[in-house]
Amino acid sequence: MNHAYHLTNLKFSYGHKEILNIESLSIKSNKITALFGANGSGKSTLLNILAFLIIPTQGQLNFLGNPAFTKKNPHYRKQIAFLTQRPYLLHGTVKQNISTALKIRHIPTPQHAERIATSLDHLGIANLAERTVDELSDGEKQKSALARALALDPDILILDEPFSYLDQASKNTLESFIKHYHKTLIFSTHNRLQGYALTGEVITLVAGKPVKSSLVNLFSGQLSNNTFNTSQLTITPPDQTTAGTHISIDPSQIVLSKSPLSSSMRNHFQGRITAITEELNNILVTVNAGETFHVVITHQASSELRLNIGDKIWLNFKSNAVTIF
Repeated sequence: MNHAYHLTNLKFSYGHKEILNIESLSIKSNKITALFGANGSGKSTLLNILAFLIIPTQGQLNFLGNPAFTKKNPHYRKQIAFLTQRPYLLHGTVKQNISTALKIRHIPTPQHAERIATSLDHLGIANLAERTVDELSDGEKQKSALARALALDPDILILDEPFSYLDQASKNTLESFIKHYHKTLIFSTHNRLQGYALTGEVITLVAGKPVKSSLVNLFSGQLSNNTFNTSQLTITPPDQTTAGTHISIDPSQIVLSKSPLSSSMRNHFQGRITAITEELNNILVTVNAGETFHVVITHQASSELRLNIGDKIWLNFKSNAVTIF
């Protein structure tokens, strides 16, 4: 199966306010998909529809190749585990929480012990099994709720802003889990660069509509004569671009150099490095060149360039690295 979901002409409204308007969107099976967007962009609404918790106002949704929201629907919700920003845990121990979820899903009792142990071990929290919920930190609660979801062995795992209330150690654990997950996982995040580092499958919502942009290096401005003016910089987008008030530049398509490059790239800006951090297996370089750019490079490229905070650096990128909308 190529797609976990395929949405066609799907809309959702609260009263007269349209929240989602998706002409066509596919989410691949057995892939990690990140969902980006500002507050109010429709991320949580879309996740709730994908989890079959709410029904769209109109449109078609296919789930694992089958049409959803028909009177003859099988119980698709049982194939999905949905973790909210602040997951609810029942009173009692972590082990009891997981066992209760297994009972609700009618998982045979003889399987409970193995499923509980496996899910806790997978997240490195076997020591929490007998702890009560009241004794857990926010990070421990999040991981316990995730273990409860994993014990159900869902076809689809959906996480709504899973990093929001975690300390750094818990974030690192969750990042590692997501990166190595082998089934279909969809998560929303406000940390655009973190999500970008975790997966190449990206959905970005702007005012309820998907756009082909990760929203990294996002600038607003005006398009005129095939140039885009942000008020600070003039950027060349792809040829024959006719409309748009926002642009985004792919952070992995920006080339850094200590001196100007002679190349076919049409955008060249000099700036100063303001931050260098590690994002999973890559280096994130922040550069102020009138606008603030984020650039993702390899450790090798960083070593070869011998980058330091405060250095002057050139940003170089092709026009087709620019998305305009």
